[in-house]
Amino acid sequence: MKNRIKLSLNLTTVIVMGLLLAILPASCASTGNFMPLASGEKVIGTVQASFTVYNSLNANRGVINTHAYIKLFEAAQKKYSGDTLIDIRDIVWVAVKDVVTLVDTTYSATGKVVQVQ
Repeated sequence: MKNRIKLSLNLTTVIVMGLLLAILPASCASTGNFMPLASGEKVIGTVQASFTVYNSLNANRGVINTHAYIKLFEAAQKKYSGDTLIDIRDIVWVAVKDVVTLVDTTYSATGKVVQVQ
């Protein structure tokens, strides 16, 4: 009897772990580098921002890249306000999917702040 319970618990554990591992890759996705850093550009810091894209089923990578750039630029303006002209480079964003609908809804982006000459 103990062996049956132990076998049942082990099988349940394997099934649950298998499901979690199957869901995890579908829960987030990442992009490559958007607006890469050019040689000679002076990095003065980094910024992060989160944003939501509504109707994300129809949003292509370009739309999300634009949202990421705008949100990161807004964050950089707040952080590096002053006479320095800035721009954002090396933008990377991650999409978090709703586990139930598997639709990207929330995005998190990071980027490097560069000083414009």
